[in-house]
Amino acid sequence: MLSFRSSLAVLLFASSTLLASCGRTREVATDSQMTRERQDRTNEYRSEGRKSLMGLMDRTASADQTGRTLDILVLSGGGDFGAFGAGILGGWSQVKGEGAMPTFDVVTGVSAGALIAPFAFLGQKEDLEMVESLFRDPKPDWIKARGLLGFLPDNESLAELPGLERELKAAVDDARISRIVDEGKKGRRLFVNTTDLDLGGARPFELTTAASNAMETGSSERFHNILLASAGIPGAFPSREIDGILYVDGGVSSNILYGAWGTREESFAYQFAKRYPDQPKPRIRYWVILNNQAQTPPKTVQPGWISVVGRSVEIAIRSSTITSLRHLFTFTELVTLRGDADIEVRWLAIPDDWRPATEGVFVKETMNNLADIGRKFGSDPSSWRRDVP
Repeated sequence: MLSFRSSLAVLLFASSTLLASCGRTREVATDSQMTRERQDRTNEYRSEGRKSLMGLMDRTASADQTGRTLDILVLSGGGDFGAFGAGILGGWSQVKGEGAMPTFDVVTGVSAGALIAPFAFLGQKEDLEMVESLFRDPKPDWIKARGLLGFLPDNESLAELPGLERELKAAVDDARISRIVDEGKKGRRLFVNTTDLDLGGARPFELTTAASNAMETGSSERFHNILLASAGIPGAFPSREIDGILYVDGGVSSNILYGAWGTREESFAYQFAKRYPDQPKPRIRYWVILNNQAQTPPKTVQPGWISVVGRSVEIAIRSSTITSLRHLFTFTELVTLRGDADIEVRWLAIPDDWRPATEGVFVKETMNNLADIGRKFGSDPSSWRRDVP
């Protein structure tokens, strides 16, 4: 999938330097307007974050002593390699007793991980079987190229996603969206990351709130658009305009979403101690699934500019993901040293020595092979790694 993204990056770079028109235009705001808008949206996002934090604190405090652990599932991007993550969840759901899959308090997803996240959040047998079957059985019309002239700037993307949109909407139907609302009322939270092209940064959406909006309005279009935006490879797949803002793949801004931002005073652990001073400090477990390999597979690169740019993009994507995971480890060590909470990080990735039998994107054989590997890892609790990558 990364080689696919790399090729697209090369094509987009070349076409953008030669062509400057666009079929659809949006009203252009001034710099001062955008600066004010950035501050307004930042305040809005922080308010949403505080609301989610309150719900999680209350949920954690109300749990009995044996269940007072905050479990956070983090699902990375990876395109068709998301079959690996779907397989992990399928295998993990079969584990009983110690090492069994917990009911996650928070689930986050980016790109392919965003498509898996709603099913992981609901977590029932039929949900996990559904998402695994989706990734095991890609349809020919999931991606439909616009043709030889698809690169022209009058088009909003090189390809359309008629099949993927159809199957996503059928799988994440009103019944599942309603169940997401119900789980949100218990204090659980579901986040997916997108990239706000207008302001140039990450925009996480909290989907239990979006699901509630869908139920109230009777339209799930916005909910589905958020998922598709998170998985919208720039230029390759259509961008999504949501509430007047243009969004693309969340992996552009952050390929894993784990919430380790802000000051100590804004953190979950600090706020929990302040809100519940008589409660023991919380235990937090991060479960990180990388829908890719931790290391970029080595290869001989030719000196032509297309090869150089493509390989550079591939390395940049993987490197930023691992850097984020290392940051999470550093963050958790700092929190633990301060005595604010006990935090563990466990992670899985596709084996570094794995190679697809057949080159290509959304190849059924490849996706089934990855799902099988994921199932093997998920069914064995000892597979989870705790070392810093």
